[in-house]
Amino acid sequence: MEENNTILIVDDEERIISSLARLMKREGYQMFSALSGEEGLKVLQKEHIGVVVSDLMMPEMDGIAFFENVARLNGDVVQILLTGHATLENVMESINRLNVFGFLKKPWDYEELKGYVRRAFAHYNLAVENKRLNALTRKQNEELQEINETLEERVKNRTQLLDEAVRESVLMLARAAEAKDDDTEGHLYRVLDVVLDISQAFELPEEEVDRIALFSMVHDIGKIRVPDAILKKQAAVLDEEESAIWRSHTVYGEEMLGVKPFYKIAREIARSHHEHWDGSGYPDGLKEETIPLSARIVTVADVYDTLTNKAPYKEAWDGKRVLQEMESLAGRTLDPDIVDAFIAIQNRKNKAVRRNKGTAL
Repeated sequence: MEENNTILIVDDEERIISSLARLMKREGYQMFSALSGEEGLKVLQKEHIGVVVSDLMMPEMDGIAFFENVARLNGDVVQILLTGHATLENVMESINRLNVFGFLKKPWDYEELKGYVRRAFAHYNLAVENKRLNALTRKQNEELQEINETLEERVKNRTQLLDEAVRESVLMLARAAEAKDDDTEGHLYRVLDVVLDISQAFELPEEEVDRIALFSMVHDIGKIRVPDAILKKQAAVLDEEESAIWRSHTVYGEEMLGVKPFYKIAREIARSHHEHWDGSGYPDGLKEETIPLSARIVTVADVYDTLTNKAPYKEAWDGKRVLQEMESLAGRTLDPDIVDAFIAIQNRKNKAVRRNKGTAL
């Protein structure tokens, strides 16, 4: 930024103005002058003045009144008071009321006056530059805030789109697996609802609850690689080789879900949802809490849905019988804590249903 070097001399004596004009021009300043306060204010309204040197004792408008008007017009202008009638009272009033930068007596010392003016311009230019930089900083901060808000919104939108794409991909995989097994229509959505209830009962973090529920839908994704001739047979009539192939859907499912960290829970569920609490499950014979929590939750939901819905080899069981069977499986096939939580959920739901029926009657 180009520094200001424009000075205004205000004095009702022309000889004072002429003397100061010669000095200021010699020092390289651009100079304007006025013989009264009123005239000086007109100059200030037209010109970009940095420093004003004014006499104190002037007719109609004295130096103090003039400086008050200067401050109202432009608070950045640096003021130097020049007078031949200086008193302590004058000085204190000027300093207290007007924040005058300098105070010189007539006749002035040239070196002292030059020093005052030089420092006054340095003060003015520094103050103006600071204001400019502060304004620039505020503007840049506002622009940065706007950029951050825009970026945050874009990230939010992108995240939402990515989340929707991931969910759609998981859903398509789940549907592909379900299409292989005509007897399991709706199974995936019912399992998801139960998994949500159990996960929330365990007060897991919201993100973990969401992922376990979402990825529960691909727990049987590996069935896509199991031949239909084996998949559609009842487990009881499979020979040893066919049974091994059928059980391999857990390993296939894990492989199909890749290696990305995002799908870690999905891989845990796909591989371990047939593990048993007592270690009798497959494919790894994991036991108790070595089985991932996500898989233990899905196992409970999977067993419940299988028991409560009709299949070619069985009729649907009533609710009481299902809960009794799940209690008997707790500690053997199923995690007993998860079974307890699940049964508590079902009991609350049953009570609510009975209460609503009573209200309706």
